[in-house]
Amino acid sequence: MTTSLRLTAKIDLVMPALLARTERMWRHPAPRELYLEWLRALHGMLRATVPLILDATTACLARDDEIARGVAVYLARHVHEECGHDQDVVNDYARAGGDAGTLLREPPLPCVAAVVGSQYYWIKHAHPVALLGHVAVLEGYPPPPDLAPLLSRRTGLPLDAFRTLVTHAVVDGTHREELWRAIDALPLTPEAESLIGLSALNTAYGLAQLVDAVQLRANAAGKERSWRPSTNWKPPASI
Repeated sequence: MTTSLRLTAKIDLVMPALLARTERMWRHPAPRELYLEWLRALHGMLRATVPLILDATTACLARDDEIARGVAVYLARHVHEECGHDQDVVNDYARAGGDAGTLLREPPLPCVAAVVGSQYYWIKHAHPVALLGHVAVLEGYPPPPDLAPLLSRRTGLPLDAFRTLVTHAVVDGTHREELWRAIDALPLTPEAESLIGLSALNTAYGLAQLVDAVQLRANAAGKERSWRPSTNWKPPASI
């Protein structure tokens, strides 16, 4: 069994539950609020992608081992594929009626900071090969191609507001195959392979927390939008 197949087997232990959780999320009763909150969370993840890759590349170049050199070669190719994805989310957020400026002003969700922060830790204090497990989860399970049209109908938003979903439904399959080939070409030690798997499972766990957080925020946004003061209300005569 190849390294990539072993990694896939590990991720597949948790991914069905995560995908089912995500499917339930998209059936939220306030779909427009849900989509806006999902874009806000996604932007927090994607704005860190290129900085993570650059930090991991720098860490690889500072090391003198074959694994790091192989990871650096892969990341040098992959970074160009990730450039601009955070801006795509900003554009979708604006087309969906959100204030794009809030995406840059507000801090990311704690679960987003935890997932991304763990990658910085492992890059610096373990080995930058850990980042490959993170990428394996984020790009290894692309959204289905019919999700964007479905959400467009449910939310009443134009399909043009779902370009990020449309793009990743197309390109992530190719990115996944490139990653599997890169992983299988690395002279991984058991410790390095274990670190990739740990990183992947940690990212999957963080995404499950993100799904829950997005739904909670959508609940709050939906209640706020639906609340209206009663025109028949009168103050009490006495307290």
